[in-house]
Amino acid sequence: MDISEYLPMFLAEGREHLQELNLSVVRIEEQPDDPETVDEIFRIAHSLKGMSATMGFAGMAALTHEMEDVFELLRQRKGGLGRDAVTVLLRCLDALSEAVDAIESDGREQIVPEPLIAELRGLIRDRTPDQSADRTGDPADAAAPPADAAEDRRVVRIDVQLADDVQMPAVRAYMVLSAVSEKGELISSAPTQENVEAFAGREIHIWLASEESEESLSALAGSVPDVAGVQAAVERPEQAEAVDAAAPGSGASTNHKSKGASSVRVDAERLDQLMHYMGELVLHRTQVEGLVAQADVPGLSQAMQNLTRTSHALQQMVMQVRMIPVEAVFLRFPRLVRDLSTTLDKQVDLQLVGKETELDRTVVDALGDPLVHLVRNSLDHGLEPAAERIAAGKPAAGTLEISARHAGGNVIISVRDDGRGIDPARVARKAAERGLISADQVETIDAKAAAELLFHPGFSTADVTSDISGRGVGMDAVRTTVRELGGEVLLHSELGRGTTAQVRLPLTLAIMAAMLVEVEGRPFAVPIDRIERTVRLSDHAVRSVAGARMLVMGDGVLPIVDGGARLCRVPTPDADHGVIVRAADARLVISVTRLVGQRELVTRPLPSEVTEGAALSGGAVLADGQIALIVDCDALGEGARPPAPALAA
Repeated sequence: MDISEYLPMFLAEGREHLQELNLSVVRIEEQPDDPETVDEIFRIAHSLKGMSATMGFAGMAALTHEMEDVFELLRQRKGGLGRDAVTVLLRCLDALSEAVDAIESDGREQIVPEPLIAELRGLIRDRTPDQSADRTGDPADAAAPPADAAEDRRVVRIDVQLADDVQMPAVRAYMVLSAVSEKGELISSAPTQENVEAFAGREIHIWLASEESEESLSALAGSVPDVAGVQAAVERPEQAEAVDAAAPGSGASTNHKSKGASSVRVDAERLDQLMHYMGELVLHRTQVEGLVAQADVPGLSQAMQNLTRTSHALQQMVMQVRMIPVEAVFLRFPRLVRDLSTTLDKQVDLQLVGKETELDRTVVDALGDPLVHLVRNSLDHGLEPAAERIAAGKPAAGTLEISARHAGGNVIISVRDDGRGIDPARVARKAAERGLISADQVETIDAKAAAELLFHPGFSTADVTSDISGRGVGMDAVRTTVRELGGEVLLHSELGRGTTAQVRLPLTLAIMAAMLVEVEGRPFAVPIDRIERTVRLSDHAVRSVAGARMLVMGDGVLPIVDGGARLCRVPTPDADHGVIVRAADARLVISVTRLVGQRELVTRPLPSEVTEGAALSGGAVLADGQIALIVDCDALGEGARPPAPALAA
């Protein structure tokens, strides 16, 4: 059987299975008597073993098989597995993950399972014949049943219906046969084990001599991916005798009620192409809208409205298809926190909030590394050891909360700990030692300025570097990545109470609603979700404070950013229109020459040489062919803040 066409799906499902196993193993360590998690571990491990064996990756299959023996202990013991056993299992999962990466790289699993298998076997006590029979259905010391005992055997017929859109029917059939055959003696099947490689159908029929219940066998077969429905029933002895003649070569079928597939796996590149063409459609629709406005054709305006309504609905649907829960990122943190807390000898209570919050797939893919940096910093620098916490009147176990929520057109992800917080004096001393500020500025650094210093490239408060933190690349890398995604990251800390890192990201990077403005005759786009309102500057009082122009409003005094000077490098003090926007942690007014109106724009990234040092986050092609540059409100806000302590030369 040519398995090359199945490799992408194997890699995708293999990574999903390994991530789920990591999460389940960590969960079972915390809640050893959770039967649902135990059943989930067996289901996932069995699927991974079957897939690996079918694809010819013997090392992965052998290691996963031995891991199943350890998982069996979960059903035999109260109190679950010891920490050492969990650690060995997690190392096995790391080896399997590395094998999947190697397969993707050069097609070979590159795994040496024997040392890990030896460790796994050291965790398992010798089985009795009864225990072996329970696991394999075929104990080595069991005698073969006499020929005349066939009619006394309990035969279960299992009918399996694969989903209509199954992409690997032969692989799924092998996995079903492999799963159920471990629970009894496989009398016959269609397809047979010998011709399963050529199977391309949707129905699988199995006759199994087994004492397992029909419900248990149905659940086992149903745990295989792409199985849409399973029926199992005990057959009468005379039916069992006729099995050998009826089943192997026939395409015997029964009536099934297939529940159908509830989801379809789509290659990420196809989603990217779909979004690209959707963007082109939005652009062309905008061009047609401009032509319709100039034409006087009866019925054309109504037809354009219908087209706009339908294409907008299609656009929303395409956007939803690309949205996935941030749980895809959150799932890695229970394992990460367990490993780091063990290394650092700290007690940590991890809380994941808002896992169902959805975000564009592209953003989710890029979000993992920045969040890992924040979590590692919280565990290493933020949370104290148990003894120190108790001395400070805190619980021995520190709390680390990772949460996600929607806020308008953005998603806000927070990493909060109840640790020691940021000490402005210590940060200031470290900054002075590294020449980032002068010695006489140390006393002027407050909590906000200290938090900003932590984002400076190369800055770290760690006295000793390690593989956890202290190399001065963490927070700078976080801010760089988040800003590349069109977002911002802020730090808020209270000494002795803890620190919160807040990451604000756009829901999607592809299509955005924006206010189109002109500055010195050039088009610029301001994201709608950042705009509070527009004003005429001449209708309000404008004051000069320390050389900076300020707009006096009823709800506050806002700094005015000269759009011409910041965006075109041509000062335009006479610009009378203002756009009030929210920056990262402030409100400000951008002065512009003219307000054009709201538009839906297909965004494109800009070359680094264009965006470097500029308050721009991307570009978009307009209906008339011009390119509108997208304003980065957060970068503008930095220029509008009160002067911060100057860095030492």
